[in-house]
Amino acid sequence: MSTMHAAPATQGAIDRIVLPDGPIIVATDTTPASDAAFPLAHALSSRSKAEILALSIIEPMNVPIYGVDGMVVSLEPMAVSESARESSTRAQLLRLVGSDAPWPVIVRSGDAPREIASAADAMRARLVVVGRGRHKRFDRVFGGESVLRIVQLGDAPVLAVQEGLTSPPRRVVIATDFSPFSLYAAQVAMTLVAPDATVWLLHVGPSFDRSVPFLRERGNVYREQADAAFVPLRSALERPNMKLEHVMVTGSPSDQLLDFITEHDADLVVTATHGYGFIRRMMLGSVAAAMMHSAPCSVLIVPGSARAVAESRARNAPNVRTRAFDTARLDQELAAFTNRNAGRCCMVEIDQDDLGAQVLGHELPLVGTSFDRRHDDLMLMFGTSTLKGQHLTHTIPHVTDVDVTTNAGGEDQVMRIAHAGGQTLVTLL
Repeated sequence: MSTMHAAPATQGAIDRIVLPDGPIIVATDTTPASDAAFPLAHALSSRSKAEILALSIIEPMNVPIYGVDGMVVSLEPMAVSESARESSTRAQLLRLVGSDAPWPVIVRSGDAPREIASAADAMRARLVVVGRGRHKRFDRVFGGESVLRIVQLGDAPVLAVQEGLTSPPRRVVIATDFSPFSLYAAQVAMTLVAPDATVWLLHVGPSFDRSVPFLRERGNVYREQADAAFVPLRSALERPNMKLEHVMVTGSPSDQLLDFITEHDADLVVTATHGYGFIRRMMLGSVAAAMMHSAPCSVLIVPGSARAVAESRARNAPNVRTRAFDTARLDQELAAFTNRNAGRCCMVEIDQDDLGAQVLGHELPLVGTSFDRRHDDLMLMFGTSTLKGQHLTHTIPHVTDVDVTTNAGGEDQVMRIAHAGGQTLVTLL
């Protein structure tokens, strides 16, 4: 391996963010699985004096209409009465919060994640709260995948509440990679936690083989600079009466985070959805999915795609530079990229508009990149040999743009490849 993963750049002071000032939205399908959202949302609203409302989405189902011969002649939409759904939502509200909380109730029809995200963006909602109770296989409206879709489709933070958490969380783990996205997520989280909470800022870094001298030294430098990167973050988040600690561990981000929140009996874990920042190891989109599926506590997911995030946080990364490749010279640009980075290990993630983010591979040694101008196809090659047939090739069709982000030392960190239907990110470790 010719070049190792760069250590994090040290940041300056972190500016305070301005969060949306809209309502808290409690999204419910009126089943017991959604009950957990109501008490905590009520407590958060009472403390912040935020407006609050309940939103329920009716998802149309098609039922078969049979002819006299028993054959299906048509599929007709089975309408669920909006008034009946409103009544059941109000009954749920009365049962869980009481008569002293006359929240507005809104009922809509359509695809639940899309409608919730749309409503939250239109209202500039500060938070969407859903219950995280157990769902049967087909009770999918507020299952883990739907929560991730709400995050993917909208800009509002989504809090999935585990049963039993009825007051602001007191033991909170915030995952960070020091990117603008995870910094934003941390500051969102601090508006929700209890005043006397214990908060752990957790970073998961790469594992360095300490039996190899230059790798051991690289690991020492990485840890020193990670400690330095915690300083401005702690300064921005510290509160009177709150215990704030920072921790760095190494290994698989999802596994290490799950182990940490279990060992420390956390009642909330916080993550952003995309964390392509100073430390490239933590792919927070993948971590967010793992937390929704496996975390034993409530989960706060803050969308990294929010326009406000990029605008408000990018200025806090003065040492990071993104340069667009010249499309007229893309083959030459990619050849130069190969010369700089051949031998470095990569993580490859594809972010599709319809499916969201999926990691294609970890720890892949980069052999090279090339471009087929006839078809606008970009090839990524991974392995230990440049000989044909002795490495893996991933072809990305219909490429439109390519850019690369570098750190303060000018070392390439992330290559972003925009293409039909989404983008592919090559994170250099």
